[in-house]
Amino acid sequence: MPSRSFAVLAALAGLVSMAVLVTVPSLQCLACETSLGAPDEQIERVFRDWASTFYWGAYAELLAVFLFTWFLAHLVGELRRVAPGQVYATVALLGGGLFAAGVLVQLALTLAATTVAEGSGATVAHLVLAVAYNFAFVYAAPVAALVMATSLAVVRTRWLPRPLGWAGFVAVVVALAWITPGIGAVAGMVWIAALSVCLAVRAVRPSGQRQAAVDAVVME
Repeated sequence: MPSRSFAVLAALAGLVSMAVLVTVPSLQCLACETSLGAPDEQIERVFRDWASTFYWGAYAELLAVFLFTWFLAHLVGELRRVAPGQVYATVALLGGGLFAAGVLVQLALTLAATTVAEGSGATVAHLVLAVAYNFAFVYAAPVAALVMATSLAVVRTRWLPRPLGWAGFVAVVVALAWITPGIGAVAGMVWIAALSVCLAVRAVRPSGQRQAAVDAVVME
């Protein structure tokens, strides 16, 4: 079992990473309000004006992926402990891994956006703009998989507050609905932030209480 301090830090890493991954793309989307049909000069000007924001956003997202990796490892370890022999940990690992890979793709496009200010031209600007409009769709499925697996474990084992699990089911439905995948992905990320807080609170509890809780849910 990981030390209490490591468990708390790993759990809170999820909160920080979700805060960054929701905030940074939202700020960058302010630059994407330009229509795809706007003149090339207008689109290039927007990207030149926001070049520093894209650059620092890419660095922030890189750090967020690092933190999310630690959080995911901690979450998978907890799922294996409270639900041994189940597929929850594997699904959460795959969903989280695909989500992190999607963030890295977005990071690459964010860096590509900074080259517009250096003269890469309207083609790159149009590509980044087109992807930015719809990139939350990419997150919906892996985020939903991670949330669903963890929510099932929460509801079945009562390892964390059950209302968190029920809320996760709602986030999954919203994420996979055709008309709301972008909103649902954000809702799922907010749910992951809430999960990280619950994990941190649980980790703060005395180790004896934590082990007793784990033994109780495993025996049920």
